[in-house]
Amino acid sequence: MLSYFGPHQDVASDSLHLAYSTDGLRWSTLAGGQPAYQLTGMGTNHIRDPFLFRKNDGTYIYIATDWTLSENDANYWNNPSSKIFVADSTDLITFKNPRLITLTNLPGPRDTPMHAWAPEAYYDPDRKLYAIIWSGNDTTGANRIYVSYTEDFVTIVNPTPDVLFDPGYSVIDATITQWNDRNYLFFKDETDSSGSALTGSGKDIQIARSPTLALDPGTFTRWSPDYITRGSTQSSRRATEGPFVIKDPRQSRWYLFADYYLNGGVFGCWSTTDLDADPGSWTELPSTQYRFPSGVRHANAVRVTQAELDALIAHY
Repeated sequence: MLSYFGPHQDVASDSLHLAYSTDGLRWSTLAGGQPAYQLTGMGTNHIRDPFLFRKNDGTYIYIATDWTLSENDANYWNNPSSKIFVADSTDLITFKNPRLITLTNLPGPRDTPMHAWAPEAYYDPDRKLYAIIWSGNDTTGANRIYVSYTEDFVTIVNPTPDVLFDPGYSVIDATITQWNDRNYLFFKDETDSSGSALTGSGKDIQIARSPTLALDPGTFTRWSPDYITRGSTQSSRRATEGPFVIKDPRQSRWYLFADYYLNGGVFGCWSTTDLDADPGSWTELPSTQYRFPSGVRHANAVRVTQAELDALIAHY
């Protein structure tokens, strides 16, 4: 199941949208492209960057960037939120207990709260807690990847969040996939044509990895400065963000999808058979080999059973 939000700045776009695929490449919309869940009665009702995660008990948690203090991009910058949106579901049809939870007590720039962007959830087997990873900006405006731990998606164990990943420059939109007993963290270099040895010209997708499956702060290392989304043309910016990764269960192959954020809802796709290969060696797939819903923004995917998929298709 693909979760995403739409390309416009109205409530219908800033809601949960769903699509499905049986091969991870060709996606079909549900509900005719209309929201599968639309928030009501909470601020402006705008929520973005939806992420669906199956918890250990088999039910789902739905988390998203809190945009409820704003109606559009222009006034968001005066109303950043340190909270994220959370709701519960057993079937991805009915969503219950909508709520906002605060991820940080740290300040952001210019006496504003730190924002909490693009949250994703994972289970940390060492801590026996769920880890929420998200992008936050410090008092200088630089973004790092933070981690907040929770047992129930109601209470945060560490109100002052830990820095999960900081490569020495501004980064956002982290997503994690596991392989070979370690975590691989894909992220957007958020620098803007700095030209430094660390970052190149920024605004594209890089990768880091950790030595174990534990989500321990400070253990992720970027082993190559290359951008996955640039392939053999590392000097040419592609302007991508919002990455997510799917492993083909039938073979040793991964697909990375990323949002061409300047194109109003167009995604690209890159593939590899080895997550430890040089990031610049991933193969870019021609657009004829995959299909996305029109206008999809900041997507992610969660696996469902055939019975769940059948019920979702029947319902929507």
